[in-house]
Amino acid sequence: MVKLRKLLLLPAALLSLAAAVPTSTSAVAGEQLMGRSVTLAGRKVSCGKADIYVDHDLPSEGGAGDTVLILNPDMMNKQPPAVRLFVFSHECGHISGGDSELDADCFAVNRGVRERWLDRKGLTEVCDSFEGAPETDSHPSAKRRCANLDRCFAKAMAEQTPIAPTPVPAKMPPKLPPTVTAAAPELPVRKGDGRAQPKVLSAWRCTDPLEVTTGSVDPIGQVIKKDAEHTEHCR
Repeated sequence: MVKLRKLLLLPAALLSLAAAVPTSTSAVAGEQLMGRSVTLAGRKVSCGKADIYVDHDLPSEGGAGDTVLILNPDMMNKQPPAVRLFVFSHECGHISGGDSELDADCFAVNRGVRERWLDRKGLTEVCDSFEGAPETDSHPSAKRRCANLDRCFAKAMAEQTPIAPTPVPAKMPPKLPPTVTAAAPELPVRKGDGRAQPKVLSAWRCTDPLEVTTGSVDPIGQVIKKDAEHTEHCR
């Protein structure tokens, strides 16, 4: 067996493989190389260039070496989807970040929030999987790890870029029918006239129109004179 950096020795927690990893005991004892990606809870996951092995004899859901990640599918498949993904990411955190369990937990939280498979419910499932375990030489207590999970989750959520709302297309104003300009009304033309003579209205004194003879030497004077005569007539 590959020498592990850390084993995740939890009661019933932290990992599970989906159908892509066989759940029956391998005919060959020891580890089985799966490649550099596996499917967990319906998601294809990987850990950089780390090789992924399955080992049904591993006394934990998962473990990590310097360049390998080992999973026990029998133990992992007993966990909820969020816990399976969390454990894989936790072990990947050991490969990329070192031995600290708390740092590996934060690595998994950040990955889960970023990839949107870890929410508050899933975080509670991860915490519950610790089953209140006391502190050991290799792992902090469940209480301490759960408090650390909450801090990491709050920070990861605060750093998430808000999703921009879907733009609503602007509605074009309804097309109005073209405006038709009405022609100015024509003045009445007397029968027999080739064209109508201009008329001046003195509505404030007399309602009858006053004719103006065109071609006069003094047309304005003629209007005043004619208007005066008509006014006298209207009285």
